[in-house]
Amino acid sequence: MIKGATVKSAVANKPVKPLNPRSADTNVMGQEPAWREQPISNRTSQLTAAFSWYNYFYGKKDARDMIVNYLELHGRKADVRALKGVPDSDIRLTAGWLCRMSMVGLDLSDHEQIKLDNMLAQLVAVKQQEVTTESAEPVAARLTIQDRLREKVSECAGELDGMFDEFILAGAKMSADYKPIMLIRGMNVAPQMVSLLSDIWKRKQAEFEEVVKGKDAQLVEGYGYLSKIQLRNVLKFCETVINDCGAYVQIKKVERKPRAVKAVTPEKRAAKFKVAMEFADLKLKGLPAASLVEKTEAWLYDTKKRKLIHIVADSHAGSFTVKSNSIIGFSVSESMQKTVRKPAEVVKAMQAAGKPAARKIYKDLTTTETGFNGRGTENLVILKSW
Repeated sequence: MIKGATVKSAVANKPVKPLNPRSADTNVMGQEPAWREQPISNRTSQLTAAFSWYNYFYGKKDARDMIVNYLELHGRKADVRALKGVPDSDIRLTAGWLCRMSMVGLDLSDHEQIKLDNMLAQLVAVKQQEVTTESAEPVAARLTIQDRLREKVSECAGELDGMFDEFILAGAKMSADYKPIMLIRGMNVAPQMVSLLSDIWKRKQAEFEEVVKGKDAQLVEGYGYLSKIQLRNVLKFCETVINDCGAYVQIKKVERKPRAVKAVTPEKRAAKFKVAMEFADLKLKGLPAASLVEKTEAWLYDTKKRKLIHIVADSHAGSFTVKSNSIIGFSVSESMQKTVRKPAEVVKAMQAAGKPAARKIYKDLTTTETGFNGRGTENLVILKSW
């Protein structure tokens, strides 16, 4: 169990020892929040700060101890026994921090208490499910590599849910403190499995979009505790997770490149990338594929589909490059394309334009914007690259 000096519990007349991380960083982060006064007007900011404090100094094993202490304090001995068989990977940090804050003085709101009770119930259900499985199948199947990869994804999905729970409990306010990509990178999820995470959050996003539309009475009632502004922030959070999943895959593609014994020239790196060097109909001459290597922005024109394509480097990768017949390291959310109704005028203007002017020309196009897959074709002409 976690050790420290004694303060009064908010849930029982028993002493609870405050935590002492024994770290010099407490000079900056401060000591454990004691909740001597209940936060009301500034509740969101204080809860966010408290979550950050626990996340900085403690991990899942500590969260388990906090949950056990909380359950023992409430006389839930059966749940304590069940929890001891739950693996660390299934422990929710948010549940541990809420249990701890409740014990040292924080009065949980009705919504916070319901959220905590649901998380604890899910933890106990994990053990019960394992017992049922063991009784039905005495011989455990040997885990394959794919099984282990899925376990890692499942664990990461749980941590993202925990981050989302903290976001909701903190008032559903967008903040730079919520960085899904850092969590995904820290857990080193296999890039080929990231689509599973993305699909989960696309379903969440679709559900909250239905809530915003207000046509489903049950959904509206279920999320009635969220205001319209909070619902918009929830959708932004979902979009951030989805975009970060895409960015993570792009980063891993760049990081996965084998270390070259000697420098590879841009021409050799882009040798297999398909582009058109000219387009007679518009008297158009393009740049070579090598001009896309280690760049941060580029403009392409698809002569067959009449698409003007804007490619922007992912902020985490820093620049994009070329591998085989694909551009890698570009931002999935920012790299877009639009159909050009007057190619002769627009393309000519693009070739003469600088960065700001090119962006304005693209912005003024009124056609629908769609994503770009990064693949080269014989119809692509490279207009500009920086």
